[in-house]
Amino acid sequence: MELNHADPAYQQAMSHYLAGEWTDSEKAFLALAETYPKSPFVYLILGNIRYSLGKLDEAVATYHTATEINPRFGIAFYKLGVCYYRMGRLEEALKAFSAVVAMGSESHAMAGYFVGLINLFLGKDEAAAKGFADFRGKSRESLIANFYLAQLKIKHKQYDDALELLNELAEATPDFAEVHYMLGVANYGLHNNLQAIKCFQRALELNPEDERSKTKLTLLTDVQWP
Repeated sequence: MELNHADPAYQQAMSHYLAGEWTDSEKAFLALAETYPKSPFVYLILGNIRYSLGKLDEAVATYHTATEINPRFGIAFYKLGVCYYRMGRLEEALKAFSAVVAMGSESHAMAGYFVGLINLFLGKDEAAAKGFADFRGKSRESLIANFYLAQLKIKHKQYDDALELLNELAEATPDFAEVHYMLGVANYGLHNNLQAIKCFQRALELNPEDERSKTKLTLLTDVQWP
């Protein structure tokens, strides 16, 4: 039976859910699951409730039910990934987030961020770069992907690509000291030494305790920086 949004039981269950009444809403949605056993939405909300109650194993099982009913239910896969991530089950989280990315779901751009972050933690640089690039493509207003992508580009000596990412980030966050340090590293890698010096100096203005920038400036200027 298809979920009937006019069903008073559904409306009451949603009222409990929206009010954050987790115990009452869990009971109500369990009853709805018996009435509408093929509704992925009912299981999605039930999963959310169990997640909020800290019942992570039960939330995982509930989200899985939602994805079994509808294998293209991107939000359920995303929530499953978040749940696994919170539990520290990174490989399973990665699988769930990757499923969302493969669907091309615009409404869950953060899935690409998590794919990048988990792969970065696991030392899988190429897969991490793809995840962050997906996130950056779907969420241009968020520049956090630039930061991680630039780190990867610098690590692999792709300094021109790193500069493009970092200049965009520096324009939006001019007082982020780490960005200026990374700009210095990228410029130094391209032998743009004068620009590198300016970047390291700016990094030190923002963070006077940055020993890395002091060391780089000493190397470039033959002057011992305090």
